[in-house]
Amino acid sequence: FDCPDVEFVQLARPTLSLAKYLQQVGRGLRRSANKASCMLIDNVGLYRIFGLPARNHDWAAMFEGRMIGNALSRARTETGRLSVSGPLPEDERQREDELEVVITHDRLMDFLTNRRDSATEKEGQPVLKSYYDRQSGLWGLRRGERMTVRPRYPEVFDICGDWAAVRFGNNRAGVVNETGQSGIQLDLCRKMKFMKEDLLVVTDCAGNESYIDLKVNRTYREKPVVLSFGCMELPYGGVELLKVGEFFFSRTGKPYVTMRGVDQNGIYFYDFYLKIPDYRVPKDCQLVDPVWTTLFDVFACVLAGDEEEVYWCCGRLADRSIVVMDGNGNYYHVEKGKEKRYIACNAPQPGEEDFHTVMERLKEEAGRRAGIAQRKQLQEEEQKRLKRLEEIRDALPFRMGMKWGLKLGERIIVPPKYRKILPPVGYYCAYEENACQWGIMALDGKVVVEARYQKVDIECNGTVHLTVIPGKVKTIKL
Repeated sequence: FDCPDVEFVQLARPTLSLAKYLQQVGRGLRRSANKASCMLIDNVGLYRIFGLPARNHDWAAMFEGRMIGNALSRARTETGRLSVSGPLPEDERQREDELEVVITHDRLMDFLTNRRDSATEKEGQPVLKSYYDRQSGLWGLRRGERMTVRPRYPEVFDICGDWAAVRFGNNRAGVVNETGQSGIQLDLCRKMKFMKEDLLVVTDCAGNESYIDLKVNRTYREKPVVLSFGCMELPYGGVELLKVGEFFFSRTGKPYVTMRGVDQNGIYFYDFYLKIPDYRVPKDCQLVDPVWTTLFDVFACVLAGDEEEVYWCCGRLADRSIVVMDGNGNYYHVEKGKEKRYIACNAPQPGEEDFHTVMERLKEEAGRRAGIAQRKQLQEEEQKRLKRLEEIRDALPFRMGMKWGLKLGERIIVPPKYRKILPPVGYYCAYEENACQWGIMALDGKVVVEARYQKVDIECNGTVHLTVIPGKVKTIKL
């Protein structure tokens, strides 16, 4: 029936049909001129199964029969309550109604177009699993109660994350994603199993094992050992290598293998790139500083966050950034925490700057950045030191045996090693290293004036009078 003015809908008949549920509640969701809201009285708890009418439903999965069981996952059904996120107006929050306002008509359309159900976000994505179809005798893939791949595989060897190792209908094997798209295809095999660090072990029909690096789809006869350098959790923070026998292999799109005899201790990670000793440098590799460096100073480097290939490092600039060359003779400028930036090539196009012209400009810019960074670092260190001096401002001289030092309470700031220390004035105090040889040090023990004066007088305003010899006084400002 067509009645937009319905304001009360009472749900008293249980059903497992989403269509029937939406038909029931939908009678009260139509707009009307004299209607401000609609009340749903759910006596049988259908909202626990299907959610509120505003919930997003996977219609294609339901109509195609790819939704297993009820429309809602068991994890959500067991919670027992659903809610729609979104702040209510102040007047609605202050009303002392016996019923809770879940959502209003004014906010319903905004919610449908701009927001997602908060309960769905909390639920998280279900784990990819396999399921068996007794009728066909084949296996499929599912996430929770939603079938992602219909039964088509004679065997599912293993599942890890979004990938599954399966046997196809032609008796071959491979790795597919959650939708059944093939990532790796193999010949006949007996067993497949996922390992840590994105490795796959394959056992052939003869019982021989081989190992596949899933990141780059490369096969190794020996079991690789994954070596991590830096912090892999951060972007541009780490690099991985595979050690297979005596060699180290990269996990980049373009394969790279080290020279024979490279020691792991000779491979070093510098903040954002991995240095690998390698003397197979291309002859056309140009150097950042050809005066002080040679081709023997060039090394192979793996950039953190770059999965394309291994580069040749042509030199380092004043701001600790580097210039690298790829296998095609292209040069890039690489800074910490940033992607590589193309700057030049060995065969520049007409109108393009050559390598040496670009390097002169880069050196100047890097020197300016390095100066700014150094001044900033010195300022930060000085601020930290002043803060520490303020904390130990009440330090006093103490004597242990024949020597003097400084301590704050029971904490020794300066160990007893001086002949005499006078009470501090501000952040400084006079100390006597040898007989009649006085100097000035800060409260943290840092020597400001060497001990070679007969007398030292420190004023409160930071002025210091240093007596070189009687009658000759030198004045400085701290």
